[in-house]
Amino acid sequence: MREFVFTVEYERGVDEVMDLFIENPDLHSKTMAIHATSESMWRLDRLTGPTEALEAFDEVIEQATRCNGVLGMCGAPVVEWEYEVLSETPNGRIVYSCREEGDGIQSIPHVAAKHIGDGLLMQAERRGAQNQWRLLISDDDTVSEIYEEVKDSLSDGLSLSVQRISEPECWLEEGVSADGLPPEQQAALEAAVEFGYYETPRQHTVQEISEELDIPNSTLQYRLTRAEAWLARQFVTDTLGTEVEERVDPEKLEASA
Repeated sequence: MREFVFTVEYERGVDEVMDLFIENPDLHSKTMAIHATSESMWRLDRLTGPTEALEAFDEVIEQATRCNGVLGMCGAPVVEWEYEVLSETPNGRIVYSCREEGDGIQSIPHVAAKHIGDGLLMQAERRGAQNQWRLLISDDDTVSEIYEEVKDSLSDGLSLSVQRISEPECWLEEGVSADGLPPEQQAALEAAVEFGYYETPRQHTVQEISEELDIPNSTLQYRLTRAEAWLARQFVTDTLGTEVEERVDPEKLEASA
């Protein structure tokens, strides 16, 4: 299987929902599940962000689901849109939605479903002006077909870039895994937690913990610093923004396929 990662970028004023993400950089949406057939698309999304931004999101979506003039990403009219908040906190939502689009060129999940068929797996993530998609695809010919159809059918004000076509990287695990953290750094973190180093107020200093472990203070501090930096990078990569990678030249994409 191959992982096809690409991003659709929105200009301000093109899409009311995406305008909220552009205006609120801390607003973030990531799919928990997304499925599509040639007739409909349904998905489960986790949204996080400031309370005010989430409340504005609720209002925009409620209005959109009642409006007959809503258009899909590629210009197809949305003929039916069901939306429900399954879980709500001041800084988070888990929402279910199901959409059916009318005649014409349809949105990305429908394009993917048409070319991939049974077994379609995809993810989507929104932050700022970007909506990033990940698809699992079995052959490069399908990659090229999806890319060409999406590129040719995007509405005005939307642009497409490709991040990578590679072995799957982001599907096997969700969240932070300690597999890439050296054992001595894992042990340092475990000891710091055990001795209350991260409590407020702090129960023990690095010096005190290093004496208990019988290792130099500088060694423990180094291991903690390295482990904390690794955790921060993992957190940002796995749970926050979309990937920032060198964009793939469309001509190279066509050549590779």
